[in-house]
Amino acid sequence: MARLSIGDRVSDVSGAHEGRLIDIDGETAYVMQANGVEIEFPLAKLKPYEEPDAKASVSVAGQPHGPTLNLIQRRLLASVPDEIRRAVAQSYEKGADGGPRQAFADLPDDKKLETIRIYLPSLPRHLLSPHLKLVVAFRDMAKDVAPRGESRHTRRA
Repeated sequence: MARLSIGDRVSDVSGAHEGRLIDIDGETAYVMQANGVEIEFPLAKLKPYEEPDAKASVSVAGQPHGPTLNLIQRRLLASVPDEIRRAVAQSYEKGADGGPRQAFADLPDDKKLETIRIYLPSLPRHLLSPHLKLVVAFRDMAKDVAPRGESRHTRRA
């Protein structure tokens, strides 16, 4: 365990919280977050703050990455045939107003998955007919997402 001193910038071991170490009382540490909220942690659960890896936390476009995909979502994204990806990318990049957008290939995986879900129903029927299982999987994914991005299973719990 690293030796910490009052005034050090620290984070919890999971990296979920960070701030300045303002007091230590035995094995309890008190951290003041940037938003002014004081949190207490077991001293053993704190570490010196480390800047996040810029490549891991920021996409090519400089936007923070969204949530990571779960195993089912990764498999679904990997199952999308190239011809469907190209058609979705072309529709997406054209944009609703006809103006150009960020390249589909540069989107983080969660945004690609959502973009495919949105644009898939608008693709020509002849392109979709050989891929009905894929269409059904994306339809089912859309039904399973609540308005705030929570799954129905999460809301029931």
